[in-house]
Amino acid sequence: MADDQGWELDSGTHLHRVVTGEEGWSRLLRWYVDGELVAEQKSSDDTVVLVPDAAALGAVRVRSAAFGSPRRVTWFGPDDAVSAKTGAKAAAHAGLGGIDLDPDPGSKAAAREERMRRRPRLYAARHVVEGVAKVVVPIVLVWLLARLAFSVPLPSIPWPSIPWPAIDLPSIPWPDLPSISLPRLDWDPPYWLQVVADNARYVIPVLIGIGFAYGEVRRRRTQDEKKAALRASASARARSEDRGDLGEG
Repeated sequence: MADDQGWELDSGTHLHRVVTGEEGWSRLLRWYVDGELVAEQKSSDDTVVLVPDAAALGAVRVRSAAFGSPRRVTWFGPDDAVSAKTGAKAAAHAGLGGIDLDPDPGSKAAAREERMRRRPRLYAARHVVEGVAKVVVPIVLVWLLARLAFSVPLPSIPWPSIPWPAIDLPSIPWPDLPSISLPRLDWDPPYWLQVVADNARYVIPVLIGIGFAYGEVRRRRTQDEKKAALRASASARARSEDRGDLGEG
């Protein structure tokens, strides 16, 4: 497959590798554990979950951009805090927990992650701009279409006049219902709340963009901490095995 992209993670017990590539109008996703193919799937969905036959291997979630290449590959091990309660497959579908695989050095995905880590504020600003664009662009398009529609003279069509018969419907004597007077609330919202309410359709997408960007940057930091703990555990296990070998010798 052309333009294959690889992602790897050493969990301490296994080496996980996911290879993604384009095949026609779909993506072909393959998951290898210690060099052995354990799951593969061909799909055009933005989110795909790979589940092997061996439940002890967990599950893998691949997220891709709309009509674009994969952006994130996450492994959900069976011992993960969330997977232990719900199962690795359910945790992968929900996107809760897990550890991200690292893209191959020099790949487009690795360059993208490096840019995001180097300039998190710029990354956040990009999501804010996208949120504003989702509101402003449709408004501009509607405005342009309206100007085009009113500027083009429409032809007059001589529709025939249809004589509709007059129908006298009987009047229904509705009963008089008692009127209920509700108490009047003498409360004026503060000015800032009125401004936000009047411009909610503009403010909400921007707030969503800020929240998404902040959450993504925080999630990356958490992933770095998880990987550091995983490497420290693997290093401690290796030192323990070395001391055991020396003791036997």
